[in-house]
Amino acid sequence: MRFFDTNILLYAATDQDARKGDSARELIAHAITVNHDGCISTQVLGEFANVMVGKLKQSHKVVDGYLDYFRDLLKTGVTIDLVRRTMDVKEEYGIQFYDALIVSTAEKIGCTEIVSEDLNPGQTYRGMAVVNPF
Repeated sequence: MRFFDTNILLYAATDQDARKGDSARELIAHAITVNHDGCISTQVLGEFANVMVGKLKQSHKVVDGYLDYFRDLLKTGVTIDLVRRTMDVKEEYGIQFYDALIVSTAEKIGCTEIVSEDLNPGQTYRGMAVVNPF
C-alpha cells in the first residue's frame, strides 16, 4: 500500500506544474483503478480542501468533485490513539507534527511507501520508504 501526501493530490488537481501534475494524476488513477493500493486520510483531504479553496481560490463545487474522486483512497481518520502515536513518531524522528501524522497514519494502515515531495526521499520511517515521484 502507498500513502499519498497532500502535495500529490494538489499536483493532480491543478496545473501549477504540468509535468508533476501529469505524473500525480497517473499515479492516483493507477492506484484507484488498477492496483487499488493507494491510501489517504481525513487529514490529507482536509489539507487538500483548505489549500484548494483558500490559497488556490477554487470553488466549492470544484473541490467537491475532487473529494468524490479521491473517496476510494480514503482509509482512515484521525483518532486519539493516532494522535498519541503521532507524538511518538514526532519525537522519534524530530519531524513536524503533521508530517509525523502522515507517517503514523500510513503505518496504521499498513503502507510500505509514503509518496511525498515534502518528506525526505529515500528516508525510511518505521519501515516505510518515502518516495518522491518527481
